[in-house]
Formats: sequence, C-alpha cells, structure tokens
Amino acid sequence: MPTMPNPTVTTADQLLTLREAGFRHELVQGQVRRMSPAGWRHGAGGSYLHEFLTRAVREQGLGMTFLAETGFLLARNPDTVLAPDISFVRTDRLPTAAAEGFFPGPPDLAVEVISPGDGRTEIAQKVRRWLDHGTRLVWVVDPVARTLAVHEPSGIVRLLGTEDTLTGGDVVRGFTVCVREIFPSDS
Repeated sequence: MPTMPNPTVTTADQLLTLREAGFRHELVQGQVRRMSPAGWRHGAGGSYLHEFLTRAVREQGLGMTFLAETGFLLARNPDTVLAPDISFVRTDRLPTAAAEGFFPGPPDLAVEVISPGDGRTEIAQKVRRWLDHGTRLVWVVDPVARTLAVHEPSGIVRLLGTEDTLTGGDVVRGFTVCVREIFPSDS
C-alpha cells in the first residue's frame, strides 16, 4: 500500500474528511495510505463471508458486522486508522447511536481479503497491527488459493483449506461455515 507523497492528512479527524475519487484511505502512524478499489474475486470472497458472518451475529444477537469502508481508530499521536474488509464488534463495545467518526478502538474480529497487489510482508504487517492494537482474531482470506488463515494474539496461525470448517471460536461464538462456501464456485 503506497504512502501518499506530501500527505496533508496527519490526524484521524482530517482523514475523515479526505475525499479522493477512486480511492479509499487508511492512516498508519500519521501517514496516509491509498488503496485502490478491489477486483471482483476479492469482493465476491468478502461478500460471501460477510453474509455468513452477519447472519450468525444477528441470529445470536452478538453485536454488529461492518464492511470495508469502516475505519477503526487504533492509536493517537500519531494517529492510526485501519479499515478491514469485514469486521465484527460485540454488543457491549458498540458506541451509542449518536457517536460520529471512526470506531474508537479495534474490532473484535478483522477480516482481510488478499488482493492481487498485496505482498506477503504487507499482509503480515497489517495482521500484526490489528493484533498489537487489541483485535482478538484476524482472518486472512486468499481468494486465489481458496484458503483462509486464522491469526490469534498468541501467535498461533491456522491455515484452512476448502474442506475445513471455519469457526468464530470465543470471539464470534456459534459461528461456523465450511471454507468452500465463502468462495464463489467459479473463482
């Protein structure tokens, strides 16, 4: 993810008002990171997983799921705001309906869907940022390999293939889906 030259945005409040057609943005230690729109395979993999996750969260009254446009304010001075492709926050951590701006703190679950331009180092850094700032579970979806890596704060990483079952563990209790089901049949 490239850092923008001469960034004019250095705080979360400034990032909230940044508009640049065709791009989404994150803020890492006060530096703006520009992100291009995702391809169809990326969007489809994320869409299917979001659908399954949202259904389980709603049925069990666990909290709320969010899409890629949602920023999470992880640090101040310098500010860091990240936006996972999918996220979940449990009910007791949700701000009041009147709250504005980025979500104050990390999600309980962050899901990153790998895009063709994402490097392994970049993905590993993003996973580490989520976990270092208190995210309890990170899933990394690879639509090309049709795998899903489950990252825990303890450092344990489990790689799941299409015949494996993904569960939410103690973060999204009761959530379960066969990994094969989160990928479009023609991907």
